[in-house]
Amino acid sequence: MTAGTLLSIGARKNHRRLRVLSVIDGLGFAGDESRLLSMSRSLDRDRFEHSVLTLNRLAYSPADEYAARRIQYLSAGVNLRDLDESIPERTRHFTGLLARIYGKTGIFRKARRLAHLARAWGIDVIDGRLESAGLVGAIAGQLGGIPASITLYGGHTPQNEVTWPWTTRLGLRLASSVITDSRIRADQMRALLKGKDSKVVVIPNGVPKPASELPPLQMRKLLGLPEDPHVRVIGQISRLIEYKGHEVLLDAAKQVMMKQRNVALLCVGYTRREEYKRHLQSLAEKLGIAHRVVITEYQRQIGDVWNVIDVHAHASLFDSLPISIAEGMSLGKPAVVTDAGGIPEMVLHGETGLVVPAGNAEALAEALLRLLNDTRLANQLGEHARVRYELLYRPEVMARAMEQHFAAMADRQV
Repeated sequence: MTAGTLLSIGARKNHRRLRVLSVIDGLGFAGDESRLLSMSRSLDRDRFEHSVLTLNRLAYSPADEYAARRIQYLSAGVNLRDLDESIPERTRHFTGLLARIYGKTGIFRKARRLAHLARAWGIDVIDGRLESAGLVGAIAGQLGGIPASITLYGGHTPQNEVTWPWTTRLGLRLASSVITDSRIRADQMRALLKGKDSKVVVIPNGVPKPASELPPLQMRKLLGLPEDPHVRVIGQISRLIEYKGHEVLLDAAKQVMMKQRNVALLCVGYTRREEYKRHLQSLAEKLGIAHRVVITEYQRQIGDVWNVIDVHAHASLFDSLPISIAEGMSLGKPAVVTDAGGIPEMVLHGETGLVVPAGNAEALAEALLRLLNDTRLANQLGEHARVRYELLYRPEVMARAMEQHFAAMADRQV
């Protein structure tokens, strides 16, 4: 056996998996938590050791959401920890000006604790998620000498216009790399990072095909939908929040139902503002369609909900690369979506779905009627969408891209 062979064997014995620490504010039922879970499930465990650290597990998500998400992460084999449990912050009591100054330094105190943990755990790459945790991760990376990425899908959205607060800009500047899921968001971030724009990379969402447990008829009964299979169901699956366009969808549904009697509308999603859900239900009553509209949440397999949807609608006013659209594509659901954000990058108009202007209820209604009236077109678009999903939006596709990016950040061959 040669000396070179002995050195090669020794190198393999000393080789360890690349350690990636994802940092997130909390665990709820929103898009990034789903993307992170999908990535973790699909990473090559022979090459990567993945942990998730919440900065404050309950401050950013209700206890029931956190508990449900925690089960999902642990069942995926993710090492899940919380910053306050790992290194409790020392309580300080100040008054007046000192209290205000102390309150403003919370991000930096968290970053200092995170840097300490990352060094102690031998972390190779910090993966900061969204604005707040991304900034904490970027600062911790600077303090600990560890490469840190920030995953971001956009700035703040007052009146559905993207703005970039100074904290977000700082995080983008300090991060070793910036990951986003659509070209339109990448271009916006590159414009903010003149001279450093090359560190922005696009890695589209990888979304698992939704699993189901219950048959369609049972789900119709459970959700309160008409049990008659001749009643077609238009469905949107998304958080119940203003920028997802539910008001526009209700307006469009009214127009559809004036021309199609056998149609119902289903909106399923979590909300942290029950008053908005009540507002939507009240709007359905004012439009005279409440008897054919169901607005609810569902805590079991989301594939159960997809089983009852005949035509998928996504009426977003602002978005990046929605997870629910990828889910619908994986199931071959015919879809009408808006041109918000990166959606036209996913759905090719007339090829894998129909794309209409965001906020235009008339155009949305017309496109929905087109698919309801033309089953052949609907099936064709759905099948083409499924093929596009297989090529671009499976979890394994995203995971391989993330693995390559993390390895490049750590400057290691894994």
